[in-house]
Amino acid sequence: MMFARGLLVALVVALGLVVGGASASATPAITVGPGDSMTIRGSDISCAVSTTAPRAIVCGIIGSQKSLRPNSYAITVADRGAVEFIATGSRQIVGRGKNPAISGAPFKGSSHKPTSYVLAKHEHVILAGTHVACGSLQIHNKQTFSCGIYNTSSGLSGYYVAGTYATTLSDQFAGILRAGKNGVQTLIADYKQP
Repeated sequence: MMFARGLLVALVVALGLVVGGASASATPAITVGPGDSMTIRGSDISCAVSTTAPRAIVCGIIGSQKSLRPNSYAITVADRGAVEFIATGSRQIVGRGKNPAISGAPFKGSSHKPTSYVLAKHEHVILAGTHVACGSLQIHNKQTFSCGIYNTSSGLSGYYVAGTYATTLSDQFAGILRAGKNGVQTLIADYKQP
């Protein structure tokens, strides 16, 4: 596995604490919708929200020509599941996980014109109309962007919903994790960026 165990633990704990429970109001959060895009300050990570169903966030690494870095890995996450794929050329899928049905109402949001956002460290994103929440986190001096499924009916318990799949992306790595009970994570796909 390419990810250091400490990095994974820090990622899960940091994202869970800042998105979940009472801490959510203290952490900047942006609600995004169809056509919105995001770049992550301090990294080459760029993301976009799908304009057609199913609503999803797709993220990749931008190269020197303002296009996807050749042969890099990208991720997408939606209520239905998570996928990791080669971002250019064949677009070969290298990892995927299908989510079970998610209970509870999705995150709310209002419609707006597509907007481009620049996310700062520790800024979070909620994908309106889904159960997807993401976080821009600085962990072990690596800027990461991670997305997973939260049960909105439980008031954001602080952990990804057990049995669902989450994604994490950095300039160095891309991965998919399976969420377990009480914040336990299992890495199922993990690739080093070129």
